[in-house]
Amino acid sequence: MIAGWLTVSTVTGASADKAEDKKTEAELARMAAQVQALKADTAALKGTVASTAERIESRQQFLDALLTGRARGADLADLLPRSIRKASAEDAVNSGILAPFAALEQKQMALVDKAAATAETRLKDAEALIGRLGLNPNRFVAQSSSRFTRLGMGGPYIPAGAATTEGQSAGADPRFAELFVNWQRVEQLESAMESLPSFVPARSYTMTSNYGVRYDPFNGGRASHTGLDMAGAHGEPIYAAAAGRVIRASRFSGYGNCIDIDHGHGIITRYAHLSSMNVSVGDKVGIGQKIGGMGSTGRSTGTHLHYEVRIDGQPVNPRPFIEASNYLLAFQKESFGPELSATR
Repeated sequence: MIAGWLTVSTVTGASADKAEDKKTEAELARMAAQVQALKADTAALKGTVASTAERIESRQQFLDALLTGRARGADLADLLPRSIRKASAEDAVNSGILAPFAALEQKQMALVDKAAATAETRLKDAEALIGRLGLNPNRFVAQSSSRFTRLGMGGPYIPAGAATTEGQSAGADPRFAELFVNWQRVEQLESAMESLPSFVPARSYTMTSNYGVRYDPFNGGRASHTGLDMAGAHGEPIYAAAAGRVIRASRFSGYGNCIDIDHGHGIITRYAHLSSMNVSVGDKVGIGQKIGGMGSTGRSTGTHLHYEVRIDGQPVNPRPFIEASNYLLAFQKESFGPELSATR
């Protein structure tokens, strides 16, 4: 039923064969060795050959950091290779010497294309899953008028051309810069999955009341129910649906003993009618951490958990989050890195 509900390739990517990743890392290692060998062979040469060697090496460092997950954010930005200068007559003179570099550069650009396809696939999967939950993916990505400043970067403004190295302009190589921006967006979205309620808060329960309009169990009139009622045994452990910070752990009106957890990005989960509470306000909790026990405190007809998901202060139906639990957990267990096999 869940598979029909969510037709994205995320789980396939999450469970992809790691052999492809090892193959990619081995290829990166071979290419890095080639770079060093070529630099050694041309160490005495200057001009075009030297600048080409530097450009190839900077690209290799960036690709290695990106595709193995060894650097992120600002650290990865610092590794961005510079733009390729325009060809000169010197290139023709050194064409024979530069041939091995050209072959290696072709391999690098093939990796760029593959990494770009991977980023696009992962981005679509993350956006599809978030969209299925009724959320706008943009809420999880820092916004700015500049595609680079939205990624948490800074420093003094130095116009392009004001600082150069031999044979290179100060600007980042456009293809690598675009790959960097897309990869950063994927990283932000996949990291944001940690704030989405993905852990079912009780293990043994019976769903006794759904979200929405229902007949009130006390007076029989039509009433709005802002969560799910999950009935079980007294003291049944209750778990945090996602990592976050406790912002309420006290008796709260008709909710009885109530715990609210702030998961960031405007997302809060609420656990009510508890018999016991194992956390206090200000505590940081991990996903799946026990926070209390099921009970019947407050306005309740029997032992159960009243579970709410609130977004920007408004209750939403928790059922889609429970139904998508396996997909969300798969995203969180997936380590961000090359995973180039996810494009298959």
